[in-house]
Amino acid sequence: MLGARPSCPSPAARLRAAETGWPIMLERLRQVAMLVQDLPEASQLYRRILGMEHCRAQELPQYQLSNQVLPAGEGTFIELLQPTSDESPAGRYLRRRGEAPYLLIFETQAYDELIPHLKSLGVRITAETRTEATRSAFVHPSSANGAFLEIVEVSDATNPWPPAGPNWLKQGVPPRTRRLRQVAILVRDLDEATEHWGRMFGITATRRFQISFTDLEIAVLPLNDKSTFIELAQPTSPDTSSARFLRRYGEGIYLTIFEIEDSLAVDDYLKGQDVRYTTSRRTDNYVNLGFNSIWLHPASMKGAFIQLSQVLDERNPWPPAGDDWYL
Repeated sequence: MLGARPSCPSPAARLRAAETGWPIMLERLRQVAMLVQDLPEASQLYRRILGMEHCRAQELPQYQLSNQVLPAGEGTFIELLQPTSDESPAGRYLRRRGEAPYLLIFETQAYDELIPHLKSLGVRITAETRTEATRSAFVHPSSANGAFLEIVEVSDATNPWPPAGPNWLKQGVPPRTRRLRQVAILVRDLDEATEHWGRMFGITATRRFQISFTDLEIAVLPLNDKSTFIELAQPTSPDTSSARFLRRYGEGIYLTIFEIEDSLAVDDYLKGQDVRYTTSRRTDNYVNLGFNSIWLHPASMKGAFIQLSQVLDERNPWPPAGDDWYL
């Protein structure tokens, strides 16, 4: 049931805790925030391409932002953020970087243990906030390979994710995505980054591999709920789109991955839309991986590089994480 807490750690979680010396402190990836220049326009785009209807819209004067929260399925969300001031931190980032993924929002069930642990490691916590339903802390990108993080603990027994508002569980029209599954963070040194995320959050890679057609080496790290994942990716060649991205922007959020039910149906739908995309069925060396994927180009999605993946393996619920991570 959504929001239910496991009674005890899984065998895989206990093994990872033994390996890192620290239990997994991130329960799940709940939300990815995208920074956009025109909130209504971006909202209409996500509705047209991904079928996402916002469940909450509000002004956030404390951050000089306006937002909309869009359900992506199974208690996961996309948040669209528009700065209301050019001189706010988000406004300066938008002016410097352009439209792009901005913030990863995780849920924890161990806030009192995790935040002091992060501080003891020298992780830069920029702010902590509290509401009647949540506590949260923000991790500066300099401490997380260029990714801006928010870590949230929920205390509301009636609403498993208050940031999405009071009525998201009653949302009538489902999106074309089944759920948010994975976010890729581009890094310069995969060994160092994997060790760092393990020290911070107790997460370890279940799979490490190279993808030939993208020249990336990848480590996939499951979170405690075993339905959402962090991907750390290092370019292995200097003449690729990911290597050029790394040189231009530095480390940071690179790719947002959703699970979908039917890649053929989504492919057929996208053919009638004004959107740049490609599919794994037209990509060399992308076979026998247990899933079909569609990639939406950042130029068509307000700076967000998006992957839509259908799982084909009847036994493995998420093949990108490896062959036996779920056992």
